[in-house]
Amino acid sequence: MPELPEVVTVVNALKSKIIGKKIADVLARDSNFIKEMSFSQFREALINSTIIDIQNRAKHILIFLDNQKVLLSHLRMNGKYFTYKFAQWKKYDYISFVFSDKTVLNYNDSRKFGTFMIRDRENLFKTKPLIDLAPEPFSINIDDFYQKIKKSTRSIKAILLDQKIISGLGNIYADEVCFAVKIFPGTKASLITKDQASLIIEYSKKILQKSIELGGSSISSYTSLNAKKGEFQNFLKVHTKKDFPCFNCKTKILKTVVAGRGTYYCPVCQNQNN
Repeated sequence: MPELPEVVTVVNALKSKIIGKKIADVLARDSNFIKEMSFSQFREALINSTIIDIQNRAKHILIFLDNQKVLLSHLRMNGKYFTYKFAQWKKYDYISFVFSDKTVLNYNDSRKFGTFMIRDRENLFKTKPLIDLAPEPFSINIDDFYQKIKKSTRSIKAILLDQKIISGLGNIYADEVCFAVKIFPGTKASLITKDQASLIIEYSKKILQKSIELGGSSISSYTSLNAKKGEFQNFLKVHTKKDFPCFNCKTKILKTVVAGRGTYYCPVCQNQNN
């Protein structure tokens, strides 16, 4: 699933391609991606509007329109975008935004988990799904974060994956952050000290920023706009590294399951008894 760095990368790529374009039509080969309204309502909300800005909030893509509407796109497992010089459908393209200059932006999703919603701009952060999101690591308050986790019996990895406590992290970066802080991902959050909590936020910022600079992590299916791959997967220190020597101590990296997710860790650097 694309996490914050991958979504930021997609947003930056879309900015360079579609800001200023006017939506002339919207086509769908499968309208199940569209939530809370019919396809005809979705189409009506977008036609004749111009894209004026594109941002992200955690893993959500926010496309701002000049009619005071905002198109919310969530890529879920492996949603992708492609731009074309003329209207066309390729395999797994399901939604097509046709612009007044005849170019198109197609949404592609082989797993069909992605979603689209429309929000009024004035209520964007006052309604679901954005109202439920916690701050991202770049803006979170360490005291607030620590207060939320210090009585939790859940694992620290489960906490890092919980978008209501800290948003933007997913399986890849939760593993990388735990490794950087030298915490076993299955450690109960209530056992995390405030100093460790501060380090979690510090390393979350550093790791996410570096991944953004490198275009995200293309591990399985993720690519940015027009199938461009990221490069941060080449710098991962623990995630997907089962049986590889630890970056720090050369012990073999192990894989287990924490919070229902495949989890990679070093049994020495991240000793469960520490």
